[in-house]
Amino acid sequence: MYIRVHLLAIYRSARLIYFQAVALAFELFCATGRAQTNLPTLTTAREVHQLTREQAALGYPVHVRGVATFVSEPLEQLFIQDQTSGIFVEIRGDYGFRLATGQVLEVEGVTAPGGFAPDIEPRHIKHVGEAALPDPAKVSFDQMAAGQEDCNRVEFRGVVRCARTEPAVWAGLDVVGGGGRVIVAIDKPDAQRCKELTDAEVAVRGVCIAHFNRQGQLIQVAIQAPGMEDISVTKPPPADPFACPLRKCSHLLQYAPSGEHGHRVKVSGVVTFQQPGTNIFLADDTQGVYAQTTQSTPVQPGDVVEVLGFPASGKYVSPVLEDAEFRKVGAAAHLNPVRIDAENGTRDTNHAALVQVEATVLNHVQRLHNQALQLRSGPTVFDAQLDMAPGRGRSLAGIPDGSRVLLTGICLVPADLRAAGLGANNFSLLLRSPADILLLERPSWWTVRHALWMLAGTLAVVFASLAWVAVLQNRVRAQTKIISQTVQRQAALEERSRIARDLHDELGSSLTQITLLSDRQAAEAASPALSENARKISGTAREMAQALDEIVWAVNPQHDTLEGLFEYLAQTADEFLEDTAIRCRVTTPPSHPSGTVPAEVRHQLFLAFKEALNNAVRHAHASEIQISMAAEPNRFQISIADNGIGFDASHPRPGGAGLKNLRQRLESIGGKLELISANGQGTTIKMTIPLPTFVG
Repeated sequence: MYIRVHLLAIYRSARLIYFQAVALAFELFCATGRAQTNLPTLTTAREVHQLTREQAALGYPVHVRGVATFVSEPLEQLFIQDQTSGIFVEIRGDYGFRLATGQVLEVEGVTAPGGFAPDIEPRHIKHVGEAALPDPAKVSFDQMAAGQEDCNRVEFRGVVRCARTEPAVWAGLDVVGGGGRVIVAIDKPDAQRCKELTDAEVAVRGVCIAHFNRQGQLIQVAIQAPGMEDISVTKPPPADPFACPLRKCSHLLQYAPSGEHGHRVKVSGVVTFQQPGTNIFLADDTQGVYAQTTQSTPVQPGDVVEVLGFPASGKYVSPVLEDAEFRKVGAAAHLNPVRIDAENGTRDTNHAALVQVEATVLNHVQRLHNQALQLRSGPTVFDAQLDMAPGRGRSLAGIPDGSRVLLTGICLVPADLRAAGLGANNFSLLLRSPADILLLERPSWWTVRHALWMLAGTLAVVFASLAWVAVLQNRVRAQTKIISQTVQRQAALEERSRIARDLHDELGSSLTQITLLSDRQAAEAASPALSENARKISGTAREMAQALDEIVWAVNPQHDTLEGLFEYLAQTADEFLEDTAIRCRVTTPPSHPSGTVPAEVRHQLFLAFKEALNNAVRHAHASEIQISMAAEPNRFQISIADNGIGFDASHPRPGGAGLKNLRQRLESIGGKLELISANGQGTTIKMTIPLPTFVG
């Protein structure tokens, strides 16, 4: 009862909160609508860009006029620029004419927060003329990276690093200048011309755009150029790129009193490892070098190559060649790796070199794209990783922890941070294949891991034994409890049988004797008053004998079956209706679920059954009553239907307690009452009791 009251209180509170929220939302909606209707109209691109994203989301009305600086209908992109600034317009659908760069457009719409900066959602776009594109602002990388030049027409100068010619993505150039890298997307590119511009100094004109993440944070600066004519070459690249002077690997990024900065250099050496389309490692007689390249031309360890690339300092102790390309020029003798001690592995001369080191395997690590070993040699701990090529999924799994191995691989030494007081990072090895691992000695079987496994196994056996003992004890307790309950139940049944016999033999015989004496007294009485009193005593005694018979039936355990219950109810109905003019038809099931029905259940059900019969005889004015008894695996049902006058079940008779008593008796034993009646159509009472509640 407490739970139901508590849930009702929660429900009422939730309804109150819901209606308050709806009212508040409606007020906010109305307030927002009133605020938006009073927003001023913005007439310049700068006014739109000066809004915060939250302000732009309010939908300020916009009416601007500017020149289309870039148009791409497939990408739904339109950039216009007026005398104050540039702005992005989200184009969708047909505006009655074909948009093109150089058109003077009038745009009416509302502001939107945009992905990076506020933009315009147009309602109408009108073509009002043609005009030259605005003069581009000469900007640096830092100015564009600050985001203030977004959507403006700009000019950026730098060196072309590489050409991007994948039509499925976009085509254009990567230009580096002022310490930053800018992607130049060209709407109508010339792929061959773009490749020829590598290492050229160029001036790029176009719209500055921002690449951003889902949080609206700038991650890359780009320029959208309408065509190749917007790329001006200020210094052409060498006619033959590989004709430039050859440098030693150890001379990269060294001080030189003269020379150009930011252009490609050429090195030559023997290939030690290649990951096609990603990188290539080579070494000359001074040092090894790591070159990043998208070129996938296959070469083999031992091939001699020339590499062109842009030297840059990065996360390693030696320079890296970025945006490199290479060509094979010959072949060398067999490669001999340099044998090193792990303690000296972090020397910068070891970086990008092919080395050998002896170590002990500590652990295996499985990563997304590679697998690695953690190793120790003396006090030094380092990693060796192998690329996850097809067919190598478990190539390192056969080397158990604790093994002594000899590894051959490319040494990678991270930038030394000791000068900054941050300590030095350990080196790592890049393995070329599983053959780069030579197993020198397998670990002893009696390792710490195996000892822990043995200890764990012993403890598991001990705990399992203890658990089994506990289970046996619980089973003994449970069995003892079952035996005790069985004994108690048997004793209770015997006691119920004795009580039933005593009631029947003693009280039953006494009530029978009272009935006989009262009948004799009524026949021999000297006066009518005495005769009437004797008949009342006789009637009362018979009623008490009938009630006693019902109690004996309920108490006697021999009747604790569903079949016995049905038979007794059918007999009761025949006797109850015997002295009436009402026909009675009883239908019982051919079979019954096994089990026992407790005395309390039978008693309450019997009283409910009699109450239903009594209501039908007294109030229904029926000529026939049909009683149906049905049993299912999980419930049984008793239906009492009469053909009497019926009544409106939705408006029961005032003051009647019979139906209320019926319902309460059934609910006390887990059952339920169903009443079907209508005026002039008789009445049907269905009593349903779930068998699991009491049969067992």
